[in-house]
Amino acid sequence: MRVVEPEHDPLDGRPWRIPLWARLTPLVLVVLVVATQTVHAVNDPDTWWHLRTGDELRGHLDLVGPDPWSPFTTREWIRHQWLGDLLLSWLHGLGGLPAVAWYVALLGTTTLVVAYLVARRDAAVLPAAALALAAAVGTSMTLSARPQSFSLPFTLVAGGAWLATARDHRSRWWLVPFTWVWACLHGFWFVAPLLGLVVAVGLRLERAPGRVVARATAVALTSLVAAALTPVGPRLLTAPFQVGTITALIDEWRPPTVGMPAFLVTWAMAMLLVLVWNVGRAPTWPEIGVLVLAGYLLVTHGRTVALAAALLVPLLARAVQERTPLGREGLGRAEVLALLVAAAVGLGGAWTLAGTRAAAPQGFPTALADRLDALPDGTVVCNDYGVGGWLWWAHPRLVPVIDGRTELYAPADVEAYARFAAGGDGTTALVSHRGCPAALVRAGSPPAATLTRGGWSVAGTAEGWTLLGRPQPPEDS
Repeated sequence: MRVVEPEHDPLDGRPWRIPLWARLTPLVLVVLVVATQTVHAVNDPDTWWHLRTGDELRGHLDLVGPDPWSPFTTREWIRHQWLGDLLLSWLHGLGGLPAVAWYVALLGTTTLVVAYLVARRDAAVLPAAALALAAAVGTSMTLSARPQSFSLPFTLVAGGAWLATARDHRSRWWLVPFTWVWACLHGFWFVAPLLGLVVAVGLRLERAPGRVVARATAVALTSLVAAALTPVGPRLLTAPFQVGTITALIDEWRPPTVGMPAFLVTWAMAMLLVLVWNVGRAPTWPEIGVLVLAGYLLVTHGRTVALAAALLVPLLARAVQERTPLGREGLGRAEVLALLVAAAVGLGGAWTLAGTRAAAPQGFPTALADRLDALPDGTVVCNDYGVGGWLWWAHPRLVPVIDGRTELYAPADVEAYARFAAGGDGTTALVSHRGCPAALVRAGSPPAATLTRGGWSVAGTAEGWTLLGRPQPPEDS
């Protein structure tokens, strides 16, 4: 039988002798660093098709239906990130690519601040600041100019709220509209109702009153229903299953490697939690359930490491504070003001930096724009995967054979692209199958070498990219 020690009040403990300004200084510096150092030129391959999607949705809010862009996709397009795409498009219309780059700094800073506030519910200033920094690193793999970045602060809020419910048995019905908004922004919304079910099962194992378990279950299931009532409709619930058939072929859905800083930091957070639990009180069943969920998210997919890091923040905050002899300070005006001023100054600096660092895309063949524009309308381009979304945005008259919306393509077509990228027969097979008169691939890549040996001419090379033209058949004499 598991024995749970009496719960420790994190406010208990000796007062800190370090002045408040000295305790807040590391937090302020971390906020300033995160706000300014997350600004860089737009380099995410998927940003571009999200921008075009948002641009089109501003004209007509068609959220479910056949793909209007590509003749090669075979599945219905469920635009479940419609609100995130609209916000991204609006920012681009407001300030161009620098505004899109600033969006990354905004959500990175927001994630840091939310992580700190979630940790401060149970931990003192210095431990909370350390956890916020760990969360910033742990979530960095998912932070980019895409709607997925909204899921970082949302996961922190959901994790903190459900763990609070596990402790005080209060029903937080605001999680229902919260989940609705999240479901309009990005597909990771499912974390909220899943956390609720995990906590409900944990409460049942803790032998909590039946009405408490019933209310927690009701909040979780109602949140699930709320997601089905977004403008996308019930089909939103099937969207995650579209990508499930091809996750093994997409880098960000593969398991993380031990060399990834975000994985290492998140793994260290999990190990620290286990260590603290071993030397302190036994964890509750809801806490164990959330840790198991975080562990699963940590090891299964590189893209979900960030969710694991976010879920570990409230768990660690309470566990660490319970082992700290010094008490948790109350959240005062000076602390809130310092946090707000640091965020405002940091984001102001980020806006200025974005104007110089992000005036043009990074890693895309913008110097080949004239040659690409010279291709006839509707030209099919056998392209590198990383440039497909950019082609849809920058050169919408052309038709790339693959792009980041991989869930819309048949698995066989995604596998055929993988063989194209490997060079050799796979390259010539895709070219023949799609009838590409042009190819846009990385200079020196296997498909570039294969096509060049096959007589394709180089129409242009710039910024590490090569535009190739198919050899013309000989004229009849």
